[in-house]
Amino acid sequence: MSAQALGQLLPMHLWLSACGKVLSVGPTLSKLIPDLADGLADRLVSGRAGQGPCPLQAIRTAVEHRRRLFLRVVQSRDLVLRGHGVQVDDGTLLVNLGFGIGLHRAIRAAGLTDDDFAPSELAMELLFLHEANRGVLTELSRFNTQLAQSRELALLQAQTDPLTGLQNRRGLEIALSLSLRTADFADEVAHPFAIAHLDLDHFKQVNDQLGHQAGDDLLRAVGAVLRSHIRKADTAARIGGDEFVLILRGMTSRAALQQLADRIIVAIRALSPPELTDLQVSASLGILVWHPGGPDQPEQVLAMADKALYLSKGAGRGRATII
Repeated sequence: MSAQALGQLLPMHLWLSACGKVLSVGPTLSKLIPDLADGLADRLVSGRAGQGPCPLQAIRTAVEHRRRLFLRVVQSRDLVLRGHGVQVDDGTLLVNLGFGIGLHRAIRAAGLTDDDFAPSELAMELLFLHEANRGVLTELSRFNTQLAQSRELALLQAQTDPLTGLQNRRGLEIALSLSLRTADFADEVAHPFAIAHLDLDHFKQVNDQLGHQAGDDLLRAVGAVLRSHIRKADTAARIGGDEFVLILRGMTSRAALQQLADRIIVAIRALSPPELTDLQVSASLGILVWHPGGPDQPEQVLAMADKALYLSKGAGRGRATII
């Protein structure tokens, strides 16, 4: 068989003399290793673990023991060719190689096309499947990322008051539960905090005299005041109507809490609509200082802060009661 016919039938063939001289190289293999016709040295090495690097010895061993052959391309160390070989009657060695799972790397490295493979090979079909699989995996990854982002957004929206942008009652319950949870674990230290229940004074008159739009505007402004007066680690929530709750982590000083409450009351009074000539919107607060060993249920903690709030209401409003 002529070298041309052999190249058409086996475009990845390597034909060697008994002493290892290259007699013929398939056109596709030549495209991958352009100077392979000049010899095996420095172009191919054995790719089988535990075997010496000599490519000729690897070919002879594979032929003799009828084993699969692995040859690594020196100029592309991550590319391993695999195949099998036979000894022809005249003593020459005929090897037919392929790419295996390195097909896509070889095609990119040498710019191979469908014409570089024998008609009976499914190389391009396998490459198409590989690219399609990679495309599907990429889309799945992007979909999972979008799904995770959508889930985070949904969770955030489920815990946020749409009017003020503060946490809603659900968000408050989660934050308060987390603040109390450490008391349930022996290997964690429970940290003290203060919880403030705030209620607007004379808010009903705003809605009754100026309309619900004015009331909503006032609530949004109160939310901005609360955000500006707390720290990043603290929590501010609107739990309904004109009721707000603050969780102030690590803040247990009564003097500091009183100063904070006074600043908030002054800031909220400044928001009072001037159209309310016979009264002024203000705020009443009930503050509970919680220490480890105190009530461990969110409902109990909120009830105690609510009790302090009503003490402020009963004492004339526009003030804070700390218990």
